[in-house]
Amino acid sequence: MVDIDLEPWDWQDRMTKRLLDVTFAGVGLLLLSPLVLVISLAIKLDSPGSIIYAQKRTSTFGGTFTVYKFRSMVDDAESETGAVISDEDAGGVDPRVTRVGRILRSTHLDELPQLWSIFTGHMSVVGPRPERPEIDREITADMIEWKQRWFVKPGLTGLAQINDMTGHNPDGKLQLDVEYIRQQSIWFDLQIVIRQVFKVLKDVIKYENS
Repeated sequence: MVDIDLEPWDWQDRMTKRLLDVTFAGVGLLLLSPLVLVISLAIKLDSPGSIIYAQKRTSTFGGTFTVYKFRSMVDDAESETGAVISDEDAGGVDPRVTRVGRILRSTHLDELPQLWSIFTGHMSVVGPRPERPEIDREITADMIEWKQRWFVKPGLTGLAQINDMTGHNPDGKLQLDVEYIRQQSIWFDLQIVIRQVFKVLKDVIKYENS
């Protein structure tokens, strides 16, 4: 068991956050549907395997849910290694990433199917990034405080994500996730979303110039 200094939200704040989540995801799914078709075709033409892949992730209080992403790696990429954190998260090169997958990951377009997880209520736009249960178990074996991240709904983006903190640095990631949990508010969420939008645009420009 772990605890955390957390001021519970009242029902109005929870309803407002949920309304923002549904609006963000719904508008995104509608406006980006032509892009989804283009990406799906590119993945299918680039390498054999599924277009979308499903993966179990840890949710609030240690539960699990299924997250969906565009496939950016070769099919069955973890069949021999099991669940591992990609070398790209540490700034390296992951040989399992496909040609189209490299574009998708560099521009964050592989994340688009997660809008559905937000729309259905399994995720929020802002919150700690959900990790795979196998990796969560490895981290919590050495750092029980890691479970503090589970006190709020996982998010597409968050304070750790906009600061480029990944699972390769669990201590730093935990510190930023806990800071978000303690300071969470609708205004704080909007600030994080705005920073994430600019970060995505910066990454897209960087990729186009590379």
